Amino acid sequence: MFMNTNQKHGLHTTYKVATRAVKATVMISSIMAAVALSCSKTSDSGPSAAQIFETLSRQNFGDLIIPINSVTPSSNTSDLASLSASFSDKSIVALGESTHGTSEFVTLRHRMIQHMVQQLNFRVLSVETNFSTAQNINEYILGGAGTGLDAVQSIKNSWVYNNQEFVQIIEWLRTYNNGQSAANKVTFYGFDNQACEPSAKRVQEYISQYDPAYLSAFNTTSKHFLNDFEEYFTKYSNEQLLKILPTAVADFRNQWNTISAYFQSNKAALIAKSGERAYELTLRHWKIVQQSFNGFVYVEDELKGFNYRDTTMADNVDWIQKFENSKKMILWAHAGHSGNNNTTTTQMGYHLKQRYQANYYTVGFFTNGGTVRVVHEVNGAPVLGDLKIDPKPEHTITQAFALGKWSQFFLPMSAINGNAELKALFDTPMKVYFIGSTMEKSTVEQKLGAEYDAIVFLENTTGTKPN
Repeated sequence: MFMNTNQKHGLHTTYKVATRAVKATVMISSIMAAVALSCSKTSDSGPSAAQIFETLSRQNFGDLIIPINSVTPSSNTSDLASLSASFSDKSIVALGESTHGTSEFVTLRHRMIQHMVQQLNFRVLSVETNFSTAQNINEYILGGAGTGLDAVQSIKNSWVYNNQEFVQIIEWLRTYNNGQSAANKVTFYGFDNQACEPSAKRVQEYISQYDPAYLSAFNTTSKHFLNDFEEYFTKYSNEQLLKILPTAVADFRNQWNTISAYFQSNKAALIAKSGERAYELTLRHWKIVQQSFNGFVYVEDELKGFNYRDTTMADNVDWIQKFENSKKMILWAHAGHSGNNNTTTTQMGYHLKQRYQANYYTVGFFTNGGTVRVVHEVNGAPVLGDLKIDPKPEHTITQAFALGKWSQFFLPMSAINGNAELKALFDTPMKVYFIGSTMEKSTVEQKLGAEYDAIVFLENTTGTKPN
């Protein structure tokens, strides 16, 4: 999730190690201040919406964009065929939302995912949620028991995906997979690491099945990981935790290394029982545990914490790509993670662009106004619901799109590369809506041409529909 470590609510929650006592804190943490820092800074004396509109009109901008006919999922995606030129030769395509709780961003991505799976041979969908809980969704779309709603709601504390629109995507993936060969099925992953417990429990399940004699030793060594450090949160105040947790990481690493040594010493025997794929997947669950508690080192440095998390998310995407034999992958994340520019912070997308070069393609989704589903306060209590986001005069680029009646479109930045005036315009920092869990810091400046390989613009959007 695209969240901020909000000091007024206590301990930094970027790494989501919170227990029952502080999980509400995780849910109301706001958009990450580090990303506001990551966007290029300029004065407020940039071009007005009218000036931008005049430039766009003079340069025949309407002829360069690819209109989007519909954001409503259907069996027909032929109108998206023109997007194939941008996506077909890419290894990883990131579809990054600038606002989490936006219905049309989800439904349009539903259509794009359908097209990319059916027409362009993309076979992996990976989203910004915990690696281990996402396996519940993967098991469901591959034919497992239950419903799509059950699978989605098993991702704890993740309201971003707990909506009707996302469940429809999961149900479509299951339907698509039904009858496909094993090699042709779509798989589903999370690439985030903000909790230890679900990952440690996946490892616990594996040991229980394949080496039950070791289970007691595992439970004793991994007790902190199996309950997301609950004893720390119930015993110490937030102020004490800020001092204790960074120094406690050395102990956590020793405990983690003990289990890692067990897996290495017993590799052959475990693979003989479970198969290599299950063994390697379990090792990754264990790696997610390490990534999560290592984040405690940065509880007092938000910017370094953000960079660390994005680096590990990129590492997880790398692992997924290799584990899935380099199948073409769709990423789903907040645009603050999937953008490819490196300024004050180092985003996941920047790492992936460095590693995959032209094979990584990132798309930013933007809106001009409407409503958005976020966490907000009602009578002092956090409530999840829709809030109105009016078109802002300072959002000059999206205001210019609205002036031109360009209400729904896809723009590959390659379309403007030969146009010096348009390229200069899109390399100018401009303010846009950028909303995570709350409305705090809901506007940032970005160089859209440097940050993304393409953008999607939907003029008027609405909040996601809760389940």
